[in-house]
Amino acid sequence: MFKEGNRECIDNLLKTSRSVLDTGVPIRNETFEKRQALWNEIRANAERYKKGECGTFLKDLNVVFLSRFDASLLLLALTFRQNNEQFEGSGYFSVREIEAYETIEKFSYFRILTKSEIAKKIRLKDDKTLTLLKEYAVSMKQHMDEILGDTGVRDTIRSYLKKQWDENTKKIGEAISSAGVDLDWFSSLPLTAKDAAGPQQIIYNINTGNDAAINLGTGNVVKDAVVTGSTIESSGGGSTTVKDSVVTKSTIKNEGTGGADKGISISDSVITSSTIKNVQDSPAEPEKEPVKEPPPQPPRYMCLLCKTTAKPGAKFCTTCGAKNSMVCGSCNNPLAPDAKFCPHCGRKIS
Repeated sequence: MFKEGNRECIDNLLKTSRSVLDTGVPIRNETFEKRQALWNEIRANAERYKKGECGTFLKDLNVVFLSRFDASLLLLALTFRQNNEQFEGSGYFSVREIEAYETIEKFSYFRILTKSEIAKKIRLKDDKTLTLLKEYAVSMKQHMDEILGDTGVRDTIRSYLKKQWDENTKKIGEAISSAGVDLDWFSSLPLTAKDAAGPQQIIYNINTGNDAAINLGTGNVVKDAVVTGSTIESSGGGSTTVKDSVVTKSTIKNEGTGGADKGISISDSVITSSTIKNVQDSPAEPEKEPVKEPPPQPPRYMCLLCKTTAKPGAKFCTTCGAKNSMVCGSCNNPLAPDAKFCPHCGRKIS
Protein backbone atom coordinates (compact mmCIF):
# COMPACT_ATOMS: atom_id res chain seq x y z
CA MET A 1 0.00 0.00 0.00
CA PHE A 2 1.20 3.51 -0.81
CA LYS A 3 2.54 5.31 2.25
CA GLU A 4 1.75 9.00 2.35
CA GLY A 5 4.48 11.47 3.28
CA ASN A 6 4.79 13.29 6.59
CA ARG A 7 1.92 15.82 6.78
CA GLU A 8 3.32 17.58 9.85
CA CYS A 9 6.58 18.15 7.94
CA ILE A 10 4.94 19.69 4.87
CA ASP A 11 2.60 21.79 7.05
CA ASN A 12 5.64 23.30 8.74
CA LEU A 13 7.40 23.96 5.43
CA LEU A 14 4.27 25.63 4.00
CA LYS A 15 3.58 27.77 7.08
CA THR A 16 5.36 30.86 5.71
CA SER A 17 3.77 30.47 2.28
CA ARG A 18 0.30 30.30 3.81
CA SER A 19 0.99 33.41 5.87
CA VAL A 20 2.06 35.36 2.77
CA LEU A 21 -0.96 34.21 0.73
CA ASP A 22 -3.39 34.98 3.58
CA THR A 23 -1.98 38.52 3.84
CA GLY A 24 -2.31 39.08 0.08
CA VAL A 25 -1.14 42.19 -1.77
CA PRO A 26 -1.04 44.36 1.42
CA ILE A 27 2.17 42.50 2.29
CA ARG A 28 3.91 44.97 -0.02
CA ASN A 29 3.69 47.44 2.91
CA GLU A 30 6.27 45.36 4.78
CA THR A 31 9.89 46.46 4.47
CA PHE A 32 11.97 45.35 1.51
CA GLU A 33 14.27 43.43 3.87
CA LYS A 34 11.41 41.48 5.46
CA ARG A 35 9.91 40.52 2.09
CA GLN A 36 13.34 39.49 0.85
CA ALA A 37 13.76 37.29 3.93
CA LEU A 38 10.34 35.72 3.30
CA TRP A 39 11.32 35.04 -0.32
CA ASN A 40 14.54 33.31 0.73
CA GLU A 41 12.79 31.26 3.41
CA ILE A 42 10.07 30.05 1.03
CA ARG A 43 12.62 29.18 -1.67
CA ALA A 44 14.61 27.17 0.87
CA ASN A 45 11.51 25.38 2.16
CA ALA A 46 10.44 24.52 -1.40
CA GLU A 47 13.86 23.01 -2.12
CA ARG A 48 13.73 20.95 1.07
CA TYR A 49 10.35 19.58 0.02
CA LYS A 50 11.50 18.80 -3.54
CA LYS A 51 14.49 16.89 -2.14
CA GLY A 52 12.09 14.58 -0.27
CA GLU A 53 12.49 15.82 3.27
CA CYS A 54 8.80 15.20 3.92
CA GLY A 55 8.56 11.92 2.00
CA THR A 56 6.41 11.20 -1.06
CA PHE A 57 2.82 12.27 -1.64
CA LEU A 58 0.22 11.41 -4.25
CA LYS A 59 0.49 13.41 -7.48
CA ASP A 60 -2.54 15.64 -6.80
CA LEU A 61 -1.30 16.61 -3.33
CA ASN A 62 2.19 17.20 -4.68
CA VAL A 63 0.78 19.71 -7.21
CA VAL A 64 -1.17 21.49 -4.43
CA PHE A 65 1.93 21.87 -2.25
CA LEU A 66 4.18 23.05 -5.09
CA SER A 67 1.44 25.48 -6.21
CA ARG A 68 1.36 27.11 -2.77
CA PHE A 69 5.13 27.53 -2.70
CA ASP A 70 5.15 29.12 -6.16
CA ALA A 71 2.03 31.26 -5.58
CA SER A 72 3.50 32.82 -2.42
CA LEU A 73 6.76 33.55 -4.25
CA LEU A 74 4.77 35.03 -7.15
CA LEU A 75 2.88 37.30 -4.76
CA LEU A 76 6.16 38.57 -3.32
CA ALA A 77 7.51 39.12 -6.86
CA LEU A 78 4.38 41.18 -7.59
CA THR A 79 5.02 43.38 -4.53
CA PHE A 80 8.62 44.09 -5.61
CA ARG A 81 7.31 45.08 -9.03
CA GLN A 82 4.50 47.28 -7.65
CA ASN A 83 6.98 49.07 -5.37
CA ASN A 84 9.45 49.58 -8.25
CA GLU A 85 12.15 47.75 -6.26
CA GLN A 86 15.19 46.07 -7.75
CA PHE A 87 15.31 42.48 -6.54
CA GLU A 88 17.67 39.71 -7.53
CA GLY A 89 14.87 37.13 -7.79
CA SER A 90 12.67 39.28 -10.02
CA GLY A 91 13.52 37.15 -13.06
CA TYR A 92 12.22 33.95 -11.42
CA PHE A 93 8.74 34.60 -12.85
CA SER A 94 7.78 35.89 -16.29
CA VAL A 95 5.89 39.18 -16.74
CA ARG A 96 2.92 37.11 -17.96
CA GLU A 97 2.86 35.10 -14.72
CA ILE A 98 3.05 38.22 -12.55
CA GLU A 99 0.25 39.89 -14.54
CA ALA A 100 -1.84 36.71 -14.20
CA TYR A 101 -1.61 36.84 -10.42
CA GLU A 102 -2.34 40.58 -10.40
CA THR A 103 -5.46 39.92 -12.47
CA ILE A 104 -6.85 37.28 -10.11
CA GLU A 105 -5.93 39.39 -7.09
CA LYS A 106 -8.38 42.11 -8.23
CA PHE A 107 -11.19 39.77 -7.26
CA SER A 108 -9.83 38.88 -3.81
CA TYR A 109 -12.42 41.43 -2.67
CA PHE A 110 -15.14 38.80 -3.26
CA ARG A 111 -13.33 36.09 -1.29
CA ILE A 112 -14.07 37.82 2.03
CA LEU A 113 -17.76 38.39 1.21
CA THR A 114 -20.61 35.88 1.37
CA LYS A 115 -22.93 35.36 -1.60
CA SER A 116 -25.74 37.25 0.16
CA GLU A 117 -23.40 40.18 0.91
CA ILE A 118 -22.36 40.41 -2.75
CA ALA A 119 -26.01 40.25 -3.87
CA LYS A 120 -26.92 43.01 -1.40
CA LYS A 121 -24.11 45.23 -2.71
CA ILE A 122 -25.35 44.68 -6.28
CA ARG A 123 -28.88 45.74 -5.33
CA LEU A 124 -27.51 48.80 -3.49
CA LYS A 125 -25.33 49.70 -6.53
CA ASP A 126 -22.13 49.69 -4.53
CA ASP A 127 -19.45 51.45 -6.65
CA LYS A 128 -16.64 48.96 -6.16
CA THR A 129 -18.86 45.93 -6.66
CA LEU A 130 -20.43 47.25 -9.89
CA THR A 131 -17.05 48.32 -11.29
CA LEU A 132 -15.49 44.90 -10.69
CA LEU A 133 -18.49 43.00 -12.02
CA LYS A 134 -18.64 45.18 -15.14
CA GLU A 135 -15.00 44.32 -15.83
CA TYR A 136 -15.77 40.67 -15.07
CA ALA A 137 -18.71 40.64 -17.50
CA VAL A 138 -17.00 42.55 -20.32
CA SER A 139 -13.51 41.08 -20.47
CA MET A 140 -12.29 39.25 -17.39
CA LYS A 141 -13.65 35.76 -18.09
CA GLN A 142 -12.12 35.67 -21.57
CA HIS A 143 -8.85 37.08 -20.22
CA MET A 144 -8.63 34.44 -17.49
CA ASP A 145 -9.45 31.64 -19.94
CA GLU A 146 -6.51 32.80 -22.05
CA ILE A 147 -4.19 32.87 -19.03
CA LEU A 148 -5.25 29.44 -17.78
CA GLY A 149 -4.73 28.01 -21.26
CA ASP A 150 -1.30 29.63 -21.75
CA THR A 151 1.40 26.95 -21.62
CA GLY A 152 3.92 29.74 -21.05
CA VAL A 153 2.55 30.05 -17.50
CA ARG A 154 4.01 27.26 -15.34
CA ASP A 155 1.66 24.47 -14.31
CA THR A 156 1.86 25.21 -10.57
CA ILE A 157 0.76 28.82 -11.12
CA ARG A 158 -2.06 27.83 -13.47
CA SER A 159 -3.24 25.23 -10.93
CA TYR A 160 -3.32 27.79 -8.10
CA LEU A 161 -4.99 30.49 -10.20
CA LYS A 162 -7.61 28.07 -11.55
CA LYS A 163 -8.62 27.05 -8.04
CA GLN A 164 -8.97 30.69 -6.97
CA TRP A 165 -10.79 31.63 -10.18
CA ASP A 166 -13.24 28.71 -9.98
CA GLU A 167 -14.12 29.56 -6.38
CA ASN A 168 -14.69 33.23 -7.25
CA THR A 169 -16.64 32.39 -10.42
CA LYS A 170 -19.03 30.07 -8.60
CA LYS A 171 -19.67 32.54 -5.76
CA ILE A 172 -20.12 35.50 -8.14
CA GLY A 173 -22.49 33.54 -10.39
CA GLU A 174 -24.72 32.52 -7.50
CA ALA A 175 -24.68 36.06 -6.06
CA ILE A 176 -25.65 37.60 -9.42
CA SER A 177 -28.51 35.12 -9.79
CA SER A 178 -29.67 35.87 -6.23
CA ALA A 179 -29.65 39.61 -6.98
CA GLY A 180 -32.09 39.04 -9.86
CA VAL A 181 -29.82 40.30 -12.66
CA ASP A 182 -27.54 38.72 -15.24
CA LEU A 183 -24.10 39.39 -16.73
CA ASP A 184 -25.57 41.35 -19.64
CA TRP A 185 -26.88 43.92 -17.17
CA PHE A 186 -23.36 44.63 -15.92
CA SER A 187 -22.09 44.87 -19.50
CA SER A 188 -24.63 47.61 -20.20
CA LEU A 189 -23.61 49.77 -17.23
CA PRO A 190 -21.98 53.16 -17.92
CA LEU A 191 -18.19 53.34 -18.02
CA THR A 192 -17.94 54.15 -14.32
CA ALA A 193 -19.98 52.86 -11.42
CA LYS A 194 -20.47 56.47 -10.34
CA ASP A 195 -22.39 57.12 -13.56
CA ALA A 196 -24.36 53.92 -12.98
CA ALA A 197 -25.45 55.18 -9.57
CA GLY A 198 -26.95 58.41 -10.91
CA PRO A 199 -30.44 59.73 -10.17
CA GLN A 200 -32.21 57.10 -12.27
CA GLN A 201 -33.52 54.19 -10.25
CA ILE A 202 -34.14 50.68 -11.60
CA ILE A 203 -37.10 48.94 -9.96
CA TYR A 204 -37.04 45.18 -10.39
CA ASN A 205 -39.57 42.36 -10.16
CA ILE A 206 -42.77 44.32 -9.57
CA ASN A 207 -45.69 41.89 -9.56
CA THR A 208 -49.07 43.63 -9.21
CA GLY A 209 -52.69 42.57 -9.13
CA ASN A 210 -55.75 44.63 -10.00
CA ASP A 211 -55.98 48.36 -9.16
CA ALA A 212 -52.37 48.75 -8.00
CA ALA A 213 -50.68 52.13 -8.56
CA ILE A 214 -46.93 52.47 -9.08
CA ASN A 215 -45.64 56.04 -8.81
CA LEU A 216 -42.10 56.51 -10.13
CA GLY A 217 -41.66 60.09 -8.97
CA THR A 218 -39.54 62.03 -11.48
CA GLY A 219 -39.20 59.10 -13.84
CA ASN A 220 -37.23 55.89 -13.50
CA VAL A 221 -37.04 52.38 -14.91
CA VAL A 222 -39.36 49.43 -14.36
CA LYS A 223 -37.64 46.15 -15.28
CA ASP A 224 -38.68 42.49 -15.14
CA ALA A 225 -42.20 43.44 -14.03
CA VAL A 226 -45.55 41.68 -14.39
CA VAL A 227 -48.27 44.34 -14.18
CA THR A 228 -51.98 43.48 -14.50
CA GLY A 229 -54.90 45.89 -14.26
CA SER A 230 -52.72 48.59 -12.74
CA THR A 231 -51.22 52.04 -13.36
CA ILE A 232 -47.56 53.00 -13.79
CA GLU A 233 -47.06 56.76 -13.67
CA SER A 234 -44.38 59.40 -13.18
CA SER A 235 -44.34 63.18 -13.08
CA GLY A 236 -41.97 66.11 -13.14
CA GLY A 237 -40.75 65.65 -16.69
CA GLY A 238 -38.58 62.62 -16.13
CA SER A 239 -38.69 59.80 -18.64
CA THR A 240 -40.59 56.60 -17.92
CA THR A 241 -38.90 53.40 -19.09
CA VAL A 242 -40.39 49.92 -19.13
CA LYS A 243 -38.01 47.05 -19.99
CA ASP A 244 -38.30 43.26 -20.10
CA SER A 245 -41.79 43.38 -18.64
CA VAL A 246 -45.34 42.10 -19.19
CA VAL A 247 -48.08 44.73 -18.94
CA THR A 248 -51.74 43.66 -19.32
CA LYS A 249 -54.92 45.77 -19.04
CA SER A 250 -52.94 48.60 -17.46
CA THR A 251 -52.08 52.28 -17.97
CA ILE A 252 -48.59 53.69 -18.42
CA LYS A 253 -48.70 57.44 -17.84
CA ASN A 254 -46.02 60.12 -17.90
CA GLU A 255 -46.69 63.79 -17.13
CA GLY A 256 -44.36 66.77 -16.97
CA THR A 257 -42.53 69.47 -18.88
CA GLY A 258 -39.50 67.63 -20.10
CA GLY A 259 -40.23 67.56 -23.83
CA ALA A 260 -40.72 64.59 -26.13
CA ASP A 261 -37.31 63.11 -25.29
CA LYS A 262 -38.49 62.79 -21.67
CA GLY A 263 -41.48 60.64 -22.54
CA ILE A 264 -42.25 56.95 -22.41
CA SER A 265 -39.76 54.34 -23.55
CA ILE A 266 -40.73 50.68 -23.87
CA SER A 267 -38.35 47.91 -24.91
CA ASP A 268 -38.28 44.11 -24.86
CA SER A 269 -41.74 44.01 -23.29
CA VAL A 270 -45.16 42.51 -23.98
CA ILE A 271 -47.95 45.11 -23.76
CA THR A 272 -51.53 43.89 -24.24
CA SER A 273 -54.90 45.65 -23.80
CA SER A 274 -53.21 48.65 -22.18
CA THR A 275 -53.13 52.44 -22.52
CA ILE A 276 -49.98 54.54 -22.91
CA LYS A 277 -50.29 58.26 -22.09
CA ASN A 278 -47.48 60.76 -22.47
CA VAL A 279 -48.62 64.26 -21.44
CA GLN A 280 -45.80 66.76 -22.19
CA ASP A 281 -45.44 70.27 -23.59
CA SER A 282 -44.60 68.67 -26.92
CA PRO A 283 -46.96 66.32 -28.78
CA ALA A 284 -47.45 62.99 -27.11
CA GLU A 285 -46.07 59.76 -28.49
CA PRO A 286 -48.55 57.72 -30.46
CA GLU A 287 -49.92 54.66 -28.79
CA LYS A 288 -47.99 51.49 -29.32
CA GLU A 289 -49.65 48.65 -31.14
CA PRO A 290 -50.16 45.59 -28.96
CA VAL A 291 -47.36 43.13 -29.44
CA LYS A 292 -48.46 39.79 -30.81
CA GLU A 293 -47.17 37.08 -28.52
CA PRO A 294 -45.10 34.40 -30.28
CA PRO A 295 -45.76 30.68 -29.69
CA PRO A 296 -44.51 29.24 -26.38
CA GLN A 297 -40.96 27.92 -26.19
CA PRO A 298 -39.98 24.96 -24.00
CA PRO A 299 -37.75 25.79 -21.00
CA ARG A 300 -34.04 24.95 -21.10
CA TYR A 301 -31.30 24.37 -18.54
CA MET A 302 -28.42 26.82 -18.69
CA CYS A 303 -25.52 28.21 -16.64
CA LEU A 304 -26.35 31.86 -15.92
CA LEU A 305 -22.66 32.68 -15.46
CA CYS A 306 -21.05 31.46 -18.70
CA LYS A 307 -24.26 30.83 -20.75
CA THR A 308 -23.42 27.17 -21.42
CA THR A 309 -26.52 25.12 -22.29
CA ALA A 310 -26.87 22.08 -20.04
CA LYS A 311 -28.58 18.74 -20.43
CA PRO A 312 -31.96 18.49 -18.64
CA GLY A 313 -31.41 17.60 -15.00
CA ALA A 314 -27.70 18.54 -14.92
CA LYS A 315 -27.16 20.38 -11.61
CA PHE A 316 -23.79 21.99 -12.32
CA CYS A 317 -22.17 23.58 -15.38
CA THR A 318 -19.55 21.42 -17.10
CA THR A 319 -17.65 24.55 -18.19
CA CYS A 320 -17.32 26.67 -15.02
CA GLY A 321 -18.88 24.59 -12.24
CA ALA A 322 -21.64 27.08 -11.35
CA LYS A 323 -25.13 25.79 -10.56
CA ASN A 324 -27.40 25.38 -13.62
CA SER A 325 -30.85 26.97 -13.72
CA MET A 326 -34.02 26.27 -15.66
CA VAL A 327 -34.44 29.24 -18.01
CA CYS A 328 -37.08 30.55 -20.39
CA GLY A 329 -36.67 29.22 -23.92
CA SER A 330 -37.40 32.71 -25.32
CA CYS A 331 -35.39 35.13 -23.15
CA ASN A 332 -32.97 32.83 -21.23
CA ASN A 333 -33.98 34.31 -17.86
CA PRO A 334 -34.42 32.07 -14.75
CA LEU A 335 -37.73 30.28 -14.16
CA ALA A 336 -39.35 28.95 -11.02
CA PRO A 337 -39.86 25.15 -11.20
CA ASP A 338 -43.67 25.50 -11.38
CA ALA A 339 -43.79 28.58 -13.65
CA LYS A 340 -46.51 28.61 -16.31
CA PHE A 341 -45.46 32.00 -17.70
CA CYS A 342 -42.02 33.62 -17.76
CA PRO A 343 -41.90 36.50 -15.22
CA HIS A 344 -39.39 38.31 -17.43
CA CYS A 345 -40.89 38.20 -20.94
CA GLY A 346 -44.40 36.89 -20.25
CA ARG A 347 -44.08 34.02 -22.70
CA LYS A 348 -46.12 30.92 -21.93
CA ILE A 349 -43.97 27.98 -20.83
CA SER A 350 -44.95 24.97 -22.88
